[in-house]
Amino acid sequence: MKNNICNCCGQKIGQEDYIHIEKVWGYFSNGKDGQRHCINMCESCYDRWIKDFKYAPDIEEERELI
Repeated sequence: MKNNICNCCGQKIGQEDYIHIEKVWGYFSNGKDGQRHCINMCESCYDRWIKDFKYAPDIEEERELI
């Protein structure tokens, strides 16, 4: 697994924040049954990606950041 690169742009992800998406596909998934897909995306690619969404992601403010 390519943990330290953005799957979208290919740039190395260092200490900056990024999004990690992990999905195990179940039955009726159109050929992906039992596969685990893992994606890492830098913040810039994430920002570009969500602009194409029909509905914006739900956003809540966190009071404590770790």
